[in-house]
Amino acid sequence: MLNNRQKAAKRLLTAVLVRSGTYTPADGFLIITAACTYVEMHRLQRYVNQYGTTYEVRGSAGDMVSKHRPEHQQLNEARTKFLQMLKELGATPAARKRVETVVTEFDPLAELLQMK
Repeated sequence: MLNNRQKAAKRLLTAVLVRSGTYTPADGFLIITAACTYVEMHRLQRYVNQYGTTYEVRGSAGDMVSKHRPEHQQLNEARTKFLQMLKELGATPAARKRVETVVTEFDPLAELLQMK
């Protein structure tokens, strides 16, 4: 069950794909996954903005040691996954160029007419 933010992200992503002409109903599950990842990424970004990317703990020798926050690593992983999903959906500039190239180079009607 999607929450309100995930539903809004799903609607936005679907609208972007429809406008770009790359939307198909088969993309549904990937769109939902991308929307959920986007919302999680946004939550992690707010956390990192508030608390920073590192924290300090006292080491075994009594000195202060700086460590990376797990949320920062999770944010980086979510960004990578989200970008990959956008590429799969044809929603990045490079992916749209590939889709447009395929569409302009292959004309099914011309292929059928040549098969006489």
